[in-house]
Amino acid sequence: MVRHPIAASLIALGVLALLAAAPAEARQKQTQTEATFLSYDAEAHTINVKVRRTGRGTGAKLPPQLRLKRGQEATFNVKESGSVLTATVVKSKEGTRMGFDQLQPGVKVFVFWVPDTKDENARFARSISVYTSAEEWAGSEEAELPAAAAD
Repeated sequence: MVRHPIAASLIALGVLALLAAAPAEARQKQTQTEATFLSYDAEAHTINVKVRRTGRGTGAKLPPQLRLKRGQEATFNVKESGSVLTATVVKSKEGTRMGFDQLQPGVKVFVFWVPDTKDENARFARSISVYTSAEEWAGSEEAELPAAAAD
């Protein structure tokens, strides 16, 4: 019998906290990149963007083949469906969820990405957040909207 139920409860909570923390694998830190959205390829499950600011991550140093440069066009793998933990989430300027087909070329986005676990030379976009629409950006001084792709 336990004489001090409060002490036993605290010990049990401590043990549970240690067990919960122990299997936590080295979780990849994501990198935030500011970019201009160019296109979405549904068949290849990729998006293409033009990098405006490379951003920095708090995780391990990225391999050379994954590093980005300002002005570079970059491709990110995406996953359209699945749980919030595994799929790529696209958020509108208002913060609501939207589909990839609703992204318009020329919008400014933040791409939150990690190295793709399936391909060491690829990037996986965990989240895409729109922060300036194409129409708003077209009225600004620095408007550099991408040319429309010919069908």
